Amino acid sequence: MKRSIPSAGSRIGESAPVVPQPDFEGFRKETFTFFAELYKHNSVTWFRSHRDEYEEYLMQPARAFVNSIGPFIKFIDPTFDTEPKFNRTLVRLNRDMRFAKKPYKDFFLIRFGKTKWGSELFLYLDRNGIELGSFVNNEKNDGHRRFEENLANYGANFLDACKRFKINSEFSAYELHSGTQPIAEKFNARRDMAKFNGVDYLIFGKELDKSDPVILSTKLLALAMKIFNRLYPLYIFSTSHNPVKDIESYSGRIGLLKISSK
Repeated sequence: MKRSIPSAGSRIGESAPVVPQPDFEGFRKETFTFFAELYKHNSVTWFRSHRDEYEEYLMQPARAFVNSIGPFIKFIDPTFDTEPKFNRTLVRLNRDMRFAKKPYKDFFLIRFGKTKWGSELFLYLDRNGIELGSFVNNEKNDGHRRFEENLANYGANFLDACKRFKINSEFSAYELHSGTQPIAEKFNARRDMAKFNGVDYLIFGKELDKSDPVILSTKLLALAMKIFNRLYPLYIFSTSHNPVKDIESYSGRIGLLKISSK
């Protein structure tokens, strides 16, 4: 039986129509048990003997999540990849053993964007829970840091977008490098935007502990839609050559949506 989740067809203040979506029942408690055990026993032998759990508790719900939220992602940005395949939206667990001591990552990433290591929207999952958010690539490319330069040139527009899309005080912000470096527990654009100068990789996200019942239900879809809708302006500012025009286009075409989990 197919479940229903709210569609992305309404703006703030309006009721969202309900449309049928492919089955996504949520992740499972066993998903996090699998990652906890992988963290302890990170070997090819262990993984091969637990491949059934990997398929049932991780890959099946991960593909269902991508299939279910795919139409919404295309609604936000038609150029984003939504194929539930490795090297597209799903990042493999196995590492390149030329550069790693352990054969598998003890986390899993679902990503929606255009290129590897490009700015994107994501769902990150490990033994502790999940994180939903936006990855911003501010690395210098062709002599330019696109995100940093757009904030410098269009700071007032960035402040307005963060206010309009209710980004302020809703998400943590941190630097992603060899480890993580916190920037703000509750990001506020006016206070924190100057801290991004010279930072190559940024994360804006919301974490949910593995005990949160939302993770184990279809409500996770609605939460992801809500977060991706709010954070897409960060993608615009990190990639666009004309962020003011593109933000206005996004606001006019979509705007801040009211998304119900009922």
